[in-house]
Amino acid sequence: MKKLFRSIINITKDNHPTIELDDLTRNYRAFLASSIQPEDPSYIKLFTMLEAHFRDYKEMPSINLLVTKASKDGDENVLAALKDIASETPYVRSDYKEILKEIFEEQSRELLQKTLLLTNQAATSGIKVGKKEIKGISAAVEYFVGESRKFRMTNLSVKTESNIKTGEDSKEVLDSYKEKKANPLKSLGMYTFLDRIDDTYRGLKPGELMLIAAYVKQGKTILATNLAYNGIMQGLNGLFISIEMNFDEMRNMFYVLHTCNPDWFDHPKYKNLIGKVTFDKVIYGELDGLEQEFFEASSNDFPTRKDFGELYMHQPTESLTSSKLEILAYDYNSRLQEQGKTLDFLVVDYVGYMIPDKNDRYGEWNTDLNNIIRKLKILANNFDNGRKLRIISPFQINRSGHKEAEKNDGVFKLSALSNANEAERASDLIISTYMSEEMKKSGIIKIGCMATRRGADFTPFEARIDFGPRQIREYIQKKKSDDPSKNGIEDIPMDIQ
Repeated sequence: MKKLFRSIINITKDNHPTIELDDLTRNYRAFLASSIQPEDPSYIKLFTMLEAHFRDYKEMPSINLLVTKASKDGDENVLAALKDIASETPYVRSDYKEILKEIFEEQSRELLQKTLLLTNQAATSGIKVGKKEIKGISAAVEYFVGESRKFRMTNLSVKTESNIKTGEDSKEVLDSYKEKKANPLKSLGMYTFLDRIDDTYRGLKPGELMLIAAYVKQGKTILATNLAYNGIMQGLNGLFISIEMNFDEMRNMFYVLHTCNPDWFDHPKYKNLIGKVTFDKVIYGELDGLEQEFFEASSNDFPTRKDFGELYMHQPTESLTSSKLEILAYDYNSRLQEQGKTLDFLVVDYVGYMIPDKNDRYGEWNTDLNNIIRKLKILANNFDNGRKLRIISPFQINRSGHKEAEKNDGVFKLSALSNANEAERASDLIISTYMSEEMKKSGIIKIGCMATRRGADFTPFEARIDFGPRQIREYIQKKKSDDPSKNGIEDIPMDIQ
């Protein structure tokens, strides 16, 4: 702790500051963001003095002022602490942040031991936190999840506070622009491969929440599956949480979707089978000889695609709360990090099936749903120390909203979200899907924009929905790139033994 305080107190040597005032302020803000807590009583008092001085003057105090105040109060412990602090070596910028990480990990290890003991006590005899009693395995797990957030240090390289009217911020803005200018691909989002959406919205960015709003049996899950598949086609790594459908069904949907990949368009043997391998034929074992051969070739190709990102699928075996979802996201991110990768997007099918954490339940469905949606957005924004995460979830609109859309050519009003106002507030993009019975028979789905935080709304448009392979696409599907390095389809054997 001495090292940390040495670098946030103004100490001069030969009438010159050992740390520039701007660096002192930077260090202090990094200290606050780190969530490190002084534990020694003298350091707690000293930190209170630092906080008060910065609050009043927006700069860090000199050690002379602190010595004067401690002497006036007759606080020998604080004076001794200041003497120890003055003998330490100062650190700035990345060096200081590295020291913060070391102290944070040290404190977290101690806190983890205490939390594990309390979690075990909660699971057996129970504990009291505030006015609430926590008892039982499920409640203990939720308690541990809540407490474990304290072990995650904020990403100190992510700036969240500043006087933006400074030369430093001006330089950061211009450097960021130049980086995007030099590498446009870096600023691209996760595309839907539906031109009307992508031309307007330019892809879902990290930290953004997208809801797919529709009534029952209106293609929500099919679109969510297509978006996830398109995401890994772009090299992004995803996690698909399936609450509504079982694991085998969802896995089959992705493997069937791969038979519709545009890379197959030019395959000499299988190009005419695109769309013929259907979900129902696969689950009932009804593919004919050539269709089965194609399905085997496609299924063998899918796991070998090095140009694709990874896709994990998880079917919860118990009710899914916001805390459990957060644990899953971090768990699968850790698995990806072992491969040198990161989790880029999360699909939850769907948010309406989630339940609130025990300590957050209000007992009123709409209120609980609003809180769950709000926590989805918080997870998207703060995931992995501020690296952020794209989150996509189907969302069921109310019956009256669907009836209004039936009268309005499949276009929804925002009142269709009235049962969950947080859907509009927290979401960065809400797209709607609509199909009349006649449209279903014709394989047509209408996609609209109910709300967006950036860019203009896109005009509602019709797309092709093929219920056989469960694919949603433009009416005219684009062929694969002429660059053979972007696919490996031609290398598949013509005959599967």
